[in-house]
Amino acid sequence: MLKEKLKAEFKSAMRNKEVLKKGILTMIISNITTAEKEKGTELTEIEVLAIVQRELKQTKQALVEAEKAERQDNIDYGKEKIAIIESYLPQMMTADEIRALLVENGIGSGTNMGEAMKVIKPLVAGKADNALVSKTVKEVIA
Repeated sequence: MLKEKLKAEFKSAMRNKEVLKKGILTMIISNITTAEKEKGTELTEIEVLAIVQRELKQTKQALVEAEKAERQDNIDYGKEKIAIIESYLPQMMTADEIRALLVENGIGSGTNMGEAMKVIKPLVAGKADNALVSKTVKEVIA
């Protein structure tokens, strides 16, 4: 399970004195713990994955802002952080794979966007970027 992998990697980062990796993992594990306390039960694998993906999205947004401000130190930090976070995520689906999944499930031209999203969302949860899913669905139903 991803949660256990994160904790094991955190211990390893502490032993090896990998400051950046330890800091990132501390933040992610803390977010997972907070979410579990709010929920009252242990998170599912998909929920843990969503937390890691949310952290990745926030880091990418911070990187864009750092690039606009031309802050090279923040740009370097952001790129390193993204590489570390992405190492814990599964390989994301491509637009072609999403398109094939849509066709397999009978979604085509003329399908309502809401209905298409209801079908595809559970199938790609944690495996594809939501913006890419939405864009691909729009292309298929057009």
